[in-house]
Amino acid sequence: MRGFALLAVLGLGACAMEDSPPSVALLPAPISVASAPELLARRLPTEAAGFQRGATVPLRQPHPGVEVAYATPGRTAAGFVQVLRPPTDPAALPDGIEAPAVQSEYQRSIAEAARGAGQHRRLRVVNEMNQPEENPLFRCAELEGTYGRQPVTSMICVGAAGGQLLRLRASMPRRDPPLADPRAFLRDIVAGLRVLP
Repeated sequence: MRGFALLAVLGLGACAMEDSPPSVALLPAPISVASAPELLARRLPTEAAGFQRGATVPLRQPHPGVEVAYATPGRTAAGFVQVLRPPTDPAALPDGIEAPAVQSEYQRSIAEAARGAGQHRRLRVVNEMNQPEENPLFRCAELEGTYGRQPVTSMICVGAAGGQLLRLRASMPRRDPPLADPRAFLRDIVAGLRVLP
């Protein structure tokens, strides 16, 4: 009898579960707007997937803003996050990759990387993706090539968050296994941007 009562309760529970509405994945809240690149840059973490935050320097090109340097111990991998004032009103720049300013800057960044800083520094795109996959803030390209005789790998990402235009880059000598994880670096940067000021 006790077993029958237990089965009846379990059966009722299953019916209740079938009648409940399906769960809905919640999108993260928009990143709060920063009125200046410097203010958004303050949210960047001191450490991101083994990359330590370094100096912050002002930029004038390709847009006014700041660049925050990152590197792993021993500088085996290096990167940066640039927070740039958009060509439009920050309040009018939505988070993500859809704005024309983001798409234009992404194409410019890829062309600049492929051209290189000289005839012995060339990179080619091997993969493109949106990151994070579930709610993209960045359009990214993974690149491979050489700096002189050194094979290298790099990841370049461009997006918009908090009313500012962002460029991110992580580069390192090509090794197997890799010296660092650029996608994890990007994930930690995104998490830092989501922290309320």
